[in-house]
Amino acid sequence: MPAASFYDLPATLLTPQEQLRAICRVINKVWQVVGEADILCADLATAQSVDDMLWTFQADAFIPHGLGAKYSVRIHYQQPWPDACVVAVLCALQNLPEPLPACERLVDFIPAESNARNLARERYKTLKNIGYTLQVHTLEA
Repeated sequence: MPAASFYDLPATLLTPQEQLRAICRVINKVWQVVGEADILCADLATAQSVDDMLWTFQADAFIPHGLGAKYSVRIHYQQPWPDACVVAVLCALQNLPEPLPACERLVDFIPAESNARNLARERYKTLKNIGYTLQVHTLEA
C-alpha cells in the first residue's frame, strides 16, 4: 500500500527562501534514506529554485541532483511526469499530478498561507480516498 507524508511548514518560516530551505532538508533526508527521489515542481521557476537551494541549503550537504533523468534526485517541472518512481516529492503543486506516478511514498508540504493550506487539505483527502496511508509531520524552523 502506498504511503504519503505531509510536512507542515510552520508559520515561523515566513519567507519563500526559508520554506524552500526546509523542503530541501526533507529532500536530503529522503535521499539519505532511499538514495533517490523525483521532485515534481509546479513550473520551471520553482524547479530552478529547488535546484539552486539544493546546492546551498546546508554547508556540508551534497545531493546529486538536477533537471533530467541522469541524477539520483531528479527535478521535473512539466508533464509528462514520471510513470513510476520510488519517492515523489511534490513542490508547490496546487493539485496532485495527473496521472499520479506509481510510487512507494509520496511527500507533500502544507504551507502556512491559508489558500495553499486548503489545497494541501484537498490533496490529503484525495490520497486518503484512493488508499494511501497518511502521516503528518511538523517541520522545525
